[in-house]
Amino acid sequence: MARKKYSFLLGLIILTCSTSVLGQDNVWSDSSYYQASKLPQYNEFMNNLYAFPPKPRNMWEVGVKVGTPSIVGDVPANFPTFGWGVHVRKALGYTLSLRLEYMNGKASGLGWQAASNYAKNSAWVDNGYVPNMVTASGDRLSAQDRVFYNYETKLNDLSLQMLFNFTNIKFHVAKTKIGLYAIAGIGITGYETNVNALSGSAKYNFNNIASGTYDTRKDVRKALKDLLDDSYETPAESSSETQMKFFGKSAVFNGTIGAGFSVRLSRRLNLALEDRITFVKDDLLDGQRWSEQPHGDAAMTRNFDSFNFLSLGLNVNIF
Repeated sequence: MARKKYSFLLGLIILTCSTSVLGQDNVWSDSSYYQASKLPQYNEFMNNLYAFPPKPRNMWEVGVKVGTPSIVGDVPANFPTFGWGVHVRKALGYTLSLRLEYMNGKASGLGWQAASNYAKNSAWVDNGYVPNMVTASGDRLSAQDRVFYNYETKLNDLSLQMLFNFTNIKFHVAKTKIGLYAIAGIGITGYETNVNALSGSAKYNFNNIASGTYDTRKDVRKALKDLLDDSYETPAESSSETQMKFFGKSAVFNGTIGAGFSVRLSRRLNLALEDRITFVKDDLLDGQRWSEQPHGDAAMTRNFDSFNFLSLGLNVNIF
C-alpha cells in the first residue's frame, strides 16, 4: 500500500509540474476531459491504483478571423486593408498542433517617389506612357512621363501550419489565461494584381507632382490620391515563372512564420491576436520588379516580395 501511495504521489507531482508549465489547472481531476476508453485508467488513478492519469483528449478548434494584409515589396503598402480567414486546428499534444488555414484579402500600395525607368513594365508602357529609353545609336532619352507606382492585389492563401504552444495547446483551464504560440508552415498563394494607370481611357499627368522623400511622403500621397480614381483597371505585369493557378489566378508555393497570443473567454472560446508573414519566390505581388538603373534597360530589384497578415480571431474548441 505504501508503494502505491508513493507511486501515486510521484505521478501527481509530475502531472502538477507539467500542468503548471503548460498552464493547466487540475485537468486531471475532471473526467470529462478523457475519452471513454481512458476512464478505467482514470478511475484507477483516482483510487490510488495507478501511478499516472490517462492522457486528456486532443481537441479540435475551428476559428474565423479578420485582419489587414499588406505586401512587403517594391511599392510602399497602404494600411489598413481588409482580409479574412478561417481555419481548422487539431492538437497533437501539449505543445504542438496542426492548423489548416485559408485567407482571403485585398492589399494595396502607393509610392511617393516618381519613376522614369519603366520601359519593361507593360502596365505603363502599354497605356501610352513614355519612359527612359536608349536609341539604336546609344543616345539616352529621358522619360516624357513620370509615373508613381501603385497596385491593388487580391490574395488567396491556403497553408498547413504547425503551431508551437508555449503555454497550453488544449486550453484546459477553468479560468481566463493567455496562451503564447509560434507558427511555421507551407502552402500556396494565388494572387491577381492590377494597376491604376488610367482615368477612364486617358493616362494620368503625374508630371505636375514632385517626387517625394520619406519626410514629404504624406503630402505626395495626398496629392496622388486627389488625382487618382479607384479603378485599378490595368493588369500588372505577369511572370512566365508563375504558370501554376489557384482559384484561377497566378500562384506560387510559400513558406510562412508567425506568432500570436490567445485569451480564453470561456472553456470553449478564445480570442487570438496574431501576426503572420508569408514568403514567396515571386517579385510581382505588388506588380513592380524593375529598378531605376541602368537608364532605359532596367535591372530587376534584388528581393522577392512577401506579405503580412495581422489578424484578430474568434476560436471555438470542440472535442
